[in-house]
Amino acid sequence: MEIKRAIAQPVYLSVVEYITNLIKQGDLQPGDPLLSERELGERFNISRTSVRKALAILAGMGLIEVIPRSGARVAPISSQLAIESLSHLIARNRYQAAHLYEVRRIIEVQAARLAAIRREEADVLKLRQLHSLVQNSLQTPPALYQADMRLHIGIAESTKNPFFGELMGVLIAAYLEIFNVVWSKWGNPNEEHELFTHYIQQHGLIVEAIAEKDSEAAAAYMTQHIDDSRKQYERMLALKTRT
Repeated sequence: MEIKRAIAQPVYLSVVEYITNLIKQGDLQPGDPLLSERELGERFNISRTSVRKALAILAGMGLIEVIPRSGARVAPISSQLAIESLSHLIARNRYQAAHLYEVRRIIEVQAARLAAIRREEADVLKLRQLHSLVQNSLQTPPALYQADMRLHIGIAESTKNPFFGELMGVLIAAYLEIFNVVWSKWGNPNEEHELFTHYIQQHGLIVEAIAEKDSEAAAAYMTQHIDDSRKQYERMLALKTRT
């Protein structure tokens, strides 16, 4: 499903563009600290929740590192320019949900398959920890976004192919618009709980298939997870359109 009508740019993308431009122009160098969440919020007149979304996107793009209790800083130089170009391409088309899901299906299914083949014990431990973090974050949307993104990036990183991790960071940054719709709450608590439980179970199946080195099962579970997410997106979009 494609959203063809014009939609205003989310406010947190202004922070993303501002910091991206500073890095591109050389005003911010690798290792330089960013303004604090409070300072960025005041500069752009947005909430800290929006600032955190912006920082999550920048971290997913590989442009910054967020260090607990120390703030954010510009990441070391890697493939930043290529990532940035791809990010802008996807961001300009972020409302074409069908296209994003097609790309996500190709990248994430293969990532799950390769992760099952190449993973190490440390990867399994990390993925299980990230899955637990998702389970414990359902009542806190910003934490839930972060936990879900980190789990999917963690799977990509378990392939031992650095391009998968970088591509997933870029894809998830653009996917945040869809993510907000998929995880939207609605009036039926029982149905909402059932959906959340379903997603958590799918995450668990993917992680355990990777742990067991069952590449085909990992790929199949990831395919189902993405397809179910797409169906939920289309359903929630239809509900929002009617209301």
